[in-house]
Amino acid sequence: MNSGRQFFTALEALRGIAAIMVMFLHTGGTLGPMPANISYLGVDLFFLLSGVVLANSYEKRLTAGEISPAGFLLHRIIRLYPLYLLSLPVGFVSYALQNDLESPAGLIVRAILLIPNGNPNGAFPLNGPSWSLFFELWAGLLFAVLLIRLSFRTLLVIALGAACITTYGAWVGGNFDIGHQAGYFAFGFSRVLFSFSLGICLYRLYDIRKPNTVKDGNITGLLICGCLILITNIPAIIFFGFPYFDLSICLVIFPAIVWIAMRTTQTGRVELIFGWLGRLSYPIYILHGPIFSLLHGLRQQGFNLPASPAAGMIVVIAIFILAGVITTRFDEPVRKKLRMMVSPNPPPAATQSAT
Repeated sequence: MNSGRQFFTALEALRGIAAIMVMFLHTGGTLGPMPANISYLGVDLFFLLSGVVLANSYEKRLTAGEISPAGFLLHRIIRLYPLYLLSLPVGFVSYALQNDLESPAGLIVRAILLIPNGNPNGAFPLNGPSWSLFFELWAGLLFAVLLIRLSFRTLLVIALGAACITTYGAWVGGNFDIGHQAGYFAFGFSRVLFSFSLGICLYRLYDIRKPNTVKDGNITGLLICGCLILITNIPAIIFFGFPYFDLSICLVIFPAIVWIAMRTTQTGRVELIFGWLGRLSYPIYILHGPIFSLLHGLRQQGFNLPASPAAGMIVVIAIFILAGVITTRFDEPVRKKLRMMVSPNPPPAATQSAT
């Protein structure tokens, strides 16, 4: 396989849109009554994209011994943890407003260490969406230790086997929105292994074939982004109890969209917008949960906070602005310093990040 690493700008846009759609799913009434849609599958797209991007950035370096599995895991912690830790104080205040604090120290320690909780408030009550970080790190460790050594065919078999297990869980739960609840937590392992392994396969296929770049990359990129928005806005009730629909999206539609995205290049303003969508995707994803939960907790405490589309959009815009400020003023500088501390002279690496 070719040793060059690439930057797929359109994948950044897909990640950003998925994060935004997941955010709207978790508004907690801030935007007023909203029908649930299938944007929970945005998490499966995150896992798929992580498989592609991590394989692109690290697979050959791990195989060649340029970086150890421990060093890779440290890179992942540096990538994910600063913003996650920043979100915990907001999550703690939100949790305290809505629940009795029997063991606050234990709750905080478990949150910092990303240790799941077996209670009705979710596996990670201080930041609900952070459940996927747990599985991201677990999949990353498995990737560095085992998955890089497996053949394409074996990885594909693993992906399909994990898909079957996830589909079984979805039969019980109603759809693929499982893995974050205490009763369905075990299915989070199959859910991430399914899409993550499929992402590695997708990158290896691309790396071997090196398909031609699609013409009109700006238009194609915008079209696939629009396609993702339409898909994630499908009402969840339509296919609830029929998990084969979610399976088809994750097994066929998402890989097809990502494959097309990998074959495009963007220029000008479209490239700039796509790049920013990628930069803001993780801050939006990891910060929105505690913020909306805090607003919900304040309402429970009697604060007369408006809950309407207009008022909610102000909150959404504020989250966008906050994500931009934190990205440029906190997250990126902190990660840069941490990387310099652990590796003063790092080898050249792809700049694309996986979340």
